[in-house]
Amino acid sequence: MRMRLTTLLTLAGTIALASCAREYANYPPITGDEFAIKDVNNSMNMKNAMAAALRWTAMRYPPPGGDNAPFAINLPAGSSEETYARVASLIGHGAQPISEANAKSLPVYHITRVWLRGEIARIDVVRPVFEVADKPTGGMVYRGVEVRLASGWSPWHVTGSSEYEIGVLEPPALHIPGTEADAPMRANTVDDEARPRPSAQTVEQTVESEDK
Repeated sequence: MRMRLTTLLTLAGTIALASCAREYANYPPITGDEFAIKDVNNSMNMKNAMAAALRWTAMRYPPPGGDNAPFAINLPAGSSEETYARVASLIGHGAQPISEANAKSLPVYHITRVWLRGEIARIDVVRPVFEVADKPTGGMVYRGVEVRLASGWSPWHVTGSSEYEIGVLEPPALHIPGTEADAPMRANTVDDEARPRPSAQTVEQTVESEDK
Protein backbone atom coordinates (compact mmCIF):
# COMPACT_ATOMS: atom_id res chain seq x y z
CA MET A 1 0.00 0.00 0.00
CA ARG A 2 2.83 2.38 0.91
CA MET A 3 4.57 1.67 -2.42
CA ARG A 4 1.34 2.32 -4.31
CA LEU A 5 0.83 5.65 -2.48
CA THR A 6 4.42 6.69 -3.24
CA THR A 7 3.90 5.84 -6.90
CA LEU A 8 0.68 7.85 -7.05
CA LEU A 9 2.33 10.87 -5.40
CA THR A 10 5.26 10.68 -7.79
CA LEU A 11 2.88 10.48 -10.76
CA ALA A 12 0.87 13.45 -9.46
CA GLY A 13 4.06 15.48 -9.10
CA THR A 14 5.14 14.58 -12.61
CA ILE A 15 1.76 15.59 -14.03
CA ALA A 16 1.89 18.90 -12.14
CA LEU A 17 5.37 19.67 -13.48
CA ALA A 18 4.33 18.74 -17.00
CA SER A 19 1.31 21.02 -16.70
CA CYS A 20 3.55 23.92 -15.65
CA ALA A 21 5.95 23.14 -18.48
CA ARG A 22 3.15 23.69 -21.02
CA GLU A 23 2.22 27.11 -19.65
CA TYR A 24 2.03 29.87 -22.22
CA ALA A 25 1.87 33.48 -21.06
CA ASN A 26 2.31 37.04 -22.36
CA TYR A 27 2.49 40.45 -20.74
CA PRO A 28 1.52 42.81 -22.27
CA PRO A 29 -1.07 40.85 -24.27
CA ILE A 30 0.02 40.23 -27.87
CA THR A 31 -2.28 41.17 -30.76
CA GLY A 32 -4.31 38.19 -31.95
CA ASP A 33 -3.24 35.89 -29.11
CA GLU A 34 -6.36 34.80 -27.26
CA PHE A 35 -4.92 31.74 -25.56
CA ALA A 36 -1.97 33.01 -23.48
CA ILE A 37 -2.28 33.68 -19.76
CA LYS A 38 -2.28 37.45 -19.23
CA ASP A 39 -3.02 37.81 -15.51
CA VAL A 40 0.10 37.33 -13.39
CA ASN A 41 -2.05 36.73 -10.32
CA ASN A 42 -3.30 33.46 -11.83
CA SER A 43 0.13 32.06 -12.69
CA MET A 44 2.64 30.87 -10.09
CA ASN A 45 4.99 30.16 -13.00
CA MET A 46 4.98 33.84 -14.03
CA LYS A 47 5.55 34.97 -10.45
CA ASN A 48 8.51 32.62 -10.04
CA ALA A 49 10.02 33.64 -13.39
CA MET A 50 9.64 37.37 -12.64
CA ALA A 51 11.23 36.88 -9.22
CA ALA A 52 14.19 35.04 -10.78
CA ALA A 53 14.68 37.78 -13.40
CA LEU A 54 14.43 40.62 -10.88
CA ARG A 55 16.70 38.89 -8.38
CA TRP A 56 19.38 38.30 -11.02
CA THR A 57 19.14 41.89 -12.30
CA ALA A 58 19.30 43.43 -8.81
CA MET A 59 22.30 41.28 -7.90
CA ARG A 60 24.14 41.96 -11.15
CA TYR A 61 23.33 45.70 -11.08
CA PRO A 62 22.89 46.23 -7.33
CA PRO A 63 21.61 49.37 -5.65
CA PRO A 64 24.19 51.34 -3.65
CA GLY A 65 24.66 50.07 -0.12
CA GLY A 66 25.57 46.41 -0.38
CA ASP A 67 23.88 43.04 -0.83
CA ASN A 68 20.77 43.79 1.22
CA ALA A 69 20.31 47.45 0.30
CA PRO A 70 16.57 48.10 -0.12
CA PHE A 71 15.01 48.59 -3.55
CA ALA A 72 11.46 48.61 -4.89
CA ILE A 73 9.94 46.37 -7.57
CA ASN A 74 7.28 47.51 -10.06
CA LEU A 75 5.32 44.55 -11.46
CA PRO A 76 2.89 44.35 -14.41
CA ALA A 77 -0.39 46.22 -14.19
CA GLY A 78 -3.03 44.39 -12.18
CA SER A 79 -0.58 42.60 -9.88
CA SER A 80 -2.25 42.13 -6.50
CA GLU A 81 -0.76 42.88 -3.09
CA GLU A 82 -0.41 39.12 -2.61
CA THR A 83 1.51 38.79 -5.89
CA TYR A 84 3.83 41.64 -4.90
CA ALA A 85 4.44 40.07 -1.50
CA ARG A 86 5.17 36.67 -3.04
CA VAL A 87 7.60 38.02 -5.65
CA ALA A 88 9.40 40.28 -3.15
CA SER A 89 9.78 37.35 -0.76
CA LEU A 90 11.26 35.15 -3.48
CA ILE A 91 13.73 37.88 -4.49
CA GLY A 92 14.91 38.71 -0.98
CA HIS A 93 18.02 40.93 -0.79
CA GLY A 94 16.05 44.02 0.26
CA ALA A 95 13.27 43.82 -2.36
CA GLN A 96 10.08 45.71 -1.47
CA PRO A 97 6.71 45.99 -3.26
CA ILE A 98 6.29 49.39 -4.87
CA SER A 99 4.42 52.05 -2.86
CA GLU A 100 3.92 55.79 -3.10
CA ALA A 101 6.44 56.26 -0.29
CA ASN A 102 9.32 54.03 -1.43
CA ALA A 103 8.95 55.07 -5.08
CA LYS A 104 10.32 58.45 -4.00
CA SER A 105 13.13 57.16 -1.81
CA LEU A 106 14.35 53.85 -3.29
CA PRO A 107 15.72 52.73 -6.66
CA VAL A 108 13.01 50.93 -8.62
CA TYR A 109 13.39 47.88 -10.88
CA HIS A 110 10.53 47.51 -13.37
CA ILE A 111 9.08 44.53 -15.26
CA THR A 112 7.89 45.65 -18.70
CA ARG A 113 7.48 42.34 -20.58
CA VAL A 114 6.94 38.68 -19.74
CA TRP A 115 7.19 36.09 -22.54
CA LEU A 116 6.79 32.55 -21.25
CA ARG A 117 6.76 29.45 -23.43
CA GLY A 118 6.80 26.23 -21.45
CA GLU A 119 10.27 25.77 -19.99
CA ILE A 120 11.78 29.00 -21.34
CA ALA A 121 11.07 32.66 -20.63
CA ARG A 122 12.22 36.12 -21.70
CA ILE A 123 11.59 38.98 -19.34
CA ASP A 124 12.41 42.65 -19.86
CA VAL A 125 13.58 44.47 -16.74
CA VAL A 126 14.18 48.24 -16.73
CA ARG A 127 16.79 49.01 -14.09
CA PRO A 128 18.44 52.16 -12.74
CA VAL A 129 21.91 52.97 -14.07
CA PHE A 130 23.86 53.91 -10.97
CA GLU A 131 27.22 54.39 -12.66
CA VAL A 132 26.20 57.52 -14.61
CA ALA A 133 24.97 60.94 -13.55
CA ASP A 134 21.29 61.81 -13.48
CA LYS A 135 19.67 63.26 -16.60
CA PRO A 136 20.23 66.98 -17.20
CA THR A 137 16.49 67.46 -16.73
CA GLY A 138 16.57 65.51 -13.48
CA GLY A 139 15.85 61.91 -12.61
CA MET A 140 17.83 58.70 -12.90
CA VAL A 141 18.97 57.16 -16.16
CA TYR A 142 17.42 53.75 -16.86
CA ARG A 143 18.40 50.88 -19.12
CA GLY A 144 16.47 47.82 -20.25
CA VAL A 145 17.82 44.28 -20.07
CA GLU A 146 16.26 41.17 -21.58
CA VAL A 147 16.74 38.32 -19.12
CA ARG A 148 16.50 34.80 -20.56
CA LEU A 149 15.53 31.94 -18.25
CA ALA A 150 14.88 28.21 -18.27
CA SER A 151 13.14 25.86 -15.85
CA GLY A 152 12.24 22.26 -16.73
CA TRP A 153 12.90 20.02 -13.73
CA SER A 154 14.73 22.79 -11.86
CA PRO A 155 13.58 26.22 -10.60
CA TRP A 156 13.72 29.16 -13.00
CA HIS A 157 17.35 30.19 -13.56
CA VAL A 158 19.04 32.71 -15.83
CA THR A 159 20.74 31.37 -18.96
CA GLY A 160 21.69 34.69 -20.57
CA SER A 161 20.91 38.38 -20.96
CA SER A 162 21.09 41.20 -23.49
CA GLU A 163 21.07 44.91 -22.73
CA TYR A 164 19.10 47.44 -24.75
CA GLU A 165 20.64 50.78 -25.64
CA ILE A 166 19.93 53.47 -23.06
CA GLY A 167 16.68 55.20 -23.94
CA VAL A 168 15.09 52.29 -25.82
CA LEU A 169 13.10 51.08 -22.81
CA GLU A 170 11.91 53.63 -20.26
CA PRO A 171 10.29 52.95 -16.89
CA PRO A 172 6.54 52.31 -17.14
CA ALA A 173 3.88 53.82 -14.90
CA LEU A 174 4.06 52.76 -11.28
CA HIS A 175 1.57 49.93 -10.80
CA ILE A 176 0.74 50.44 -7.15
CA PRO A 177 -2.18 48.13 -6.26
CA GLY A 178 -5.46 50.03 -6.16
CA THR A 179 -4.33 53.04 -8.21
CA GLU A 180 -5.56 54.05 -11.65
CA ALA A 181 -2.24 53.09 -13.32
CA ASP A 182 -2.67 49.58 -11.94
CA ALA A 183 -5.63 48.69 -14.20
CA PRO A 184 -4.93 45.33 -15.93
CA MET A 185 -4.02 45.54 -19.64
CA ARG A 186 -6.87 43.41 -20.95
CA ALA A 187 -7.89 45.56 -23.90
CA ASN A 188 -4.50 47.03 -24.83
CA THR A 189 -2.37 44.70 -26.91
CA VAL A 190 1.02 45.05 -28.58
CA ASP A 191 2.49 43.82 -31.83
CA ASP A 192 5.27 41.51 -30.70
CA GLU A 193 7.07 41.77 -34.03
CA ALA A 194 7.23 45.56 -33.72
CA ARG A 195 8.59 45.71 -30.18
CA PRO A 196 12.15 47.03 -29.64
CA ARG A 197 14.95 44.45 -29.63
CA PRO A 198 18.39 44.55 -28.04
CA SER A 199 20.95 45.89 -30.49
CA ALA A 200 23.55 43.35 -31.60
CA GLN A 201 26.15 46.12 -31.95
CA THR A 202 25.80 47.57 -28.46
CA VAL A 203 24.54 44.65 -26.43
CA GLU A 204 26.36 43.05 -23.53
CA GLN A 205 25.96 39.27 -23.67
CA THR A 206 26.10 37.17 -20.54
CA VAL A 207 25.53 33.51 -19.80
CA GLU A 208 24.80 32.49 -16.24
CA SER A 209 24.28 29.02 -14.78
CA GLU A 210 23.25 30.40 -11.38
CA ASP A 211 22.21 33.69 -9.82
CA LYS A 212 25.39 35.55 -8.93
